[in-house]
Amino acid sequence: MADQAVVMGSFTDIEPSVDALDDLRALGIPDADITVMSSLPYSPGVLGRPHPKSRLPMISLVSAVVGLVAGLFFTAITPYLYIVRVGGQPIVPVPPTLLLLYEFIMLLLIVGTFGGFLFLNHFPSDKPQYYDPKLSDGRIGILVHCAPEKVTEAMAVFQTHGAEDVHEPERREL
Repeated sequence: MADQAVVMGSFTDIEPSVDALDDLRALGIPDADITVMSSLPYSPGVLGRPHPKSRLPMISLVSAVVGLVAGLFFTAITPYLYIVRVGGQPIVPVPPTLLLLYEFIMLLLIVGTFGGFLFLNHFPSDKPQYYDPKLSDGRIGILVHCAPEKVTEAMAVFQTHGAEDVHEPERREL
């Protein structure tokens, strides 16, 4: 990535930015090297981009399974390790066991999903990030990582589609 240049164009409207994204793809710049930044939550479908694949559902599922295993250990295995017989009742009663299993599953599901969300979003960020303060006013920024010989072509794409500001951004502490 050291031999790549970075170009950013900011737009005030969604239609020219979508057209610019299409032309950037036509230049041979892959979607992985194009970042769309905005203070408004545009869906990938609106921008004509592929739906991003996330590992968060798998992290949530694994967290729930870990919660189930932990719940089974505490509610079903531990009573057999330390047997206390109480007047004809089973060692592992079913209704309280089901309630505690549910609680363990939910607890680890929530904690695992939250931790996975933070991990996948690289939070907290300890490195400077590309950012333009004008994007907080509702503008749409398109950040392109490309080869140095494609910088002028990418800038031309931004300018032909009416980008208000085209520049090579710098990294800033957020």
